[in-house]
Amino acid sequence: MPNVVDLSLCSEARRALHQVLAQRGLGFFRKPGQGPCARPDPRRIAWVVSAAQRRSRGHTTDHALSRTRRIVRRELIRRMADTLVSAGM
Repeated sequence: MPNVVDLSLCSEARRALHQVLAQRGLGFFRKPGQGPCARPDPRRIAWVVSAAQRRSRGHTTDHALSRTRRIVRRELIRRMADTLVSAGM
């Protein structure tokens, strides 16, 4: 039997991420004191995922939560890299 993956939590987390990015910007997710090449703050990523989990209607497993955190983290890293490239760093 193949594994069935519910992507509703991931899509809800992406919506929450886009809302927070529109309201607070990319700097909200930077880990403080890291300099220009900062890493995403895991606490902020967990905050977005927990907000998505509250909005999601289904039961979420630990595997779904870790997968969603990875997806949000990758999206933030991609956006941070795009920002650094456009700034010429």
